[in-house]
Amino acid sequence: MNSAAGWAWRVFATCWLIYTAFWTPYLLREHFPAFTLSESGTLNVERYLGWSNDIFRGARGGAYINNNPGASLTAAIPLVVLRPVLRRVEEWNRTLPRTAAPQNDPELVGRMVAEGRGCYFFLATFLCVALVMAPATAGVAAYLCSRLADAGVAPVQAAQAALVYGIGTPVLFRAAHLNHNLLVCDAGFAALLLLWDPRNGPLPALRAAGAGLLAGYAVLCDYSGVVVMAVTSLYVWVRSADGGRASRWKTLAVYAAGAAPAIAGLVLYQAWAFGSFYRPSQHYMEPTAPTVRGYRGMDWPSPSLLWANFFDRRFGLFAYCPALLLAFGAPFVKRARHRVPTRETAVLLVYFLLFVLFCAANQYSWLQPLTGFRYLVPVVPALAVLALQTAEALPRGVRRLLAAATCAQSILMVAGYQNNFPRAVQSLWERHFELPWMVRLEQLGIPLNPAIPAIFFLLLALAVTAIWFVPGRKGRAANPNNSENRSFFGAGTGGGG
Repeated sequence: MNSAAGWAWRVFATCWLIYTAFWTPYLLREHFPAFTLSESGTLNVERYLGWSNDIFRGARGGAYINNNPGASLTAAIPLVVLRPVLRRVEEWNRTLPRTAAPQNDPELVGRMVAEGRGCYFFLATFLCVALVMAPATAGVAAYLCSRLADAGVAPVQAAQAALVYGIGTPVLFRAAHLNHNLLVCDAGFAALLLLWDPRNGPLPALRAAGAGLLAGYAVLCDYSGVVVMAVTSLYVWVRSADGGRASRWKTLAVYAAGAAPAIAGLVLYQAWAFGSFYRPSQHYMEPTAPTVRGYRGMDWPSPSLLWANFFDRRFGLFAYCPALLLAFGAPFVKRARHRVPTRETAVLLVYFLLFVLFCAANQYSWLQPLTGFRYLVPVVPALAVLALQTAEALPRGVRRLLAAATCAQSILMVAGYQNNFPRAVQSLWERHFELPWMVRLEQLGIPLNPAIPAIFFLLLALAVTAIWFVPGRKGRAANPNNSENRSFFGAGTGGGG
């Protein structure tokens, strides 16, 4: 377990456990097609019309969500597999007492109880996190650990860096429930890691096809995935330069073939739902405040929206994770032992810039106060990698403090689950440290002992400790402070500070 693979598994297990522990039971747009697909085999969500403002009647009948179906299709997989269990829960749930749904119920609790499906939705939303969002995002963090180790970073150091990315950035906040923006993030970052070769060898066709598959999936989840496709295809083009013109075009063709199934799926879905394979779902919904500008909400990049996406305390990237500002010092840091190559630094910065421009043009970004930071989540891994490089040049004590602070902020944000840090802390304190899913259980009529939060956090801490200190192959504890290794944040010796 002290090998690079062992450390990667520790990263995966830790991130998966924490993402699952802090899940939130809120019903969101992407849930409804997943429900109807598992319940009746269709993406037509007419059954749930009125449950969300993001569900609208189609021009040819039926009802659909105003977004691409990738996240819903993915979430439907565990719901279909576990449909017999969910059906039994639903049948049992209908035997419980019901109350009338209140008129104003933004969290839909009353409506769920009135229909006798509160516990059913509670379990279904949990499965969407535990079996989709948590493994996908934890898998990318573990893959980052593995790729850093491939580049010559000490395995324990690679694991610590990956863990700070997975726990100490807003990916934790977004992993709490089904979210297409985070799936775009996971797919895009995994594609870049897959294409990267620290030894700059020839790009294998299988890796190019895999990157294309991931980029296509990002587009299937959301149209912001076109940025993933643009940057990864450019990276494929650059990476295959040494093979000559014919080889370069062949590699790009393989990449395109990998992307084709997901793109074809999106085209078929739009033709089936709306009668047009090229018009987005937003074209057919009733206009709202954000969509009156430009074409259905896509306008020229707005400087005020760009600034808000960065610094608005309700949804700004650097309000949710100030440590990511260190990324912009990476090109100028000379003392870092582990450096991102110049070409890859440029790729990450172009990736960041294009996403920033896309989100500054997308007027829907102004709606983020409803659910907190999310539109810029795909740039988080790129900035995190560059920020880790800058952090290497800081004194060891500062690195430790910075890692602890960013992880603490991230955990408190997801535990309180409000759209800014002070409100999240206040909400968590007022709830006596009950997590959102604990509150939901009480709303569904299942009271909890006041000691439950303390017991839960104690068990979670013990489980994480067990993951990191399980005996290795020689019976020795896998100590992340082992003096044989150096750390980005100075947990080992010779911390570069």
